Amino acid sequence: MATPYTSAASHARLPKQIKILAVLIVSVLLIGLIGHMALYSESPTGAFASTVKTLAHISKAGGETGVEPNETFQIIMQLFGVIIVWFSIWAAFDLAVAGKFEIYFKEARHMSQISKLKNHFIVCGAGRVGKNVGARLKQRNKKLVFIEKDQDVIDRLRSEGFLVMDVGPIDEKVLLEAGAEHAKGVIATLGDDSKNLLLTLTAKEINPHLTIAVRVNDSKLLPKFKKAGANLLIVPEAVGGVRLADAVLGNITSDVIIGEQ
Repeated sequence: MATPYTSAASHARLPKQIKILAVLIVSVLLIGLIGHMALYSESPTGAFASTVKTLAHISKAGGETGVEPNETFQIIMQLFGVIIVWFSIWAAFDLAVAGKFEIYFKEARHMSQISKLKNHFIVCGAGRVGKNVGARLKQRNKKLVFIEKDQDVIDRLRSEGFLVMDVGPIDEKVLLEAGAEHAKGVIATLGDDSKNLLLTLTAKEINPHLTIAVRVNDSKLLPKFKKAGANLLIVPEAVGGVRLADAVLGNITSDVIIGEQ
């Protein structure tokens, strides 16, 4: 299964510990900012500076801590500071032991490469059809990125040098992060016609100039896909049948893939 998806705007999935730490820090800074503005009538800038000093156990007077007019507030803020420090140490240790730092930065580099793609192809789904589509595009030296949710498939594709986005449902946000606005084409190879149809509509809304090729399982739906904006439609069973007929007639090219790779 895919790992939980987080926006690729940050080029990676953030470990849970880092998310919690970020929430703690932002929450404490907001509390400190509001508290110093309310209790000491400080400006936002001054309140922020005082909050940082308090969390660092430095009083505004430069002397001992706990000498502010409202000692309770200062003690609470310093207590939060201690919690954050210890949580940071624990999170860093836990991530280092689990090897998640390396995974995180590898994912960051991977997503950074995807964000730089231009005039590329987005292959949605890396099953039997999608994988062969990607292999042919790579063979022709075309830039592409896969969108896939199966972790085993993702690991295998990445080991073969492909760029892959690890996501669940493919929606507008995912297509944007895959670079649909700057892509040359989108290829929908999901096994579900309804998902491919929605994907076609979404991709066309993002970029009307995209060439959209779709795998269609039910030939009765071809008119709907054309109306949705699909440029190329392939029914695998029909194509396979034609290829088989060509093969027995001796009329087949050597570059056609026969059997499982």
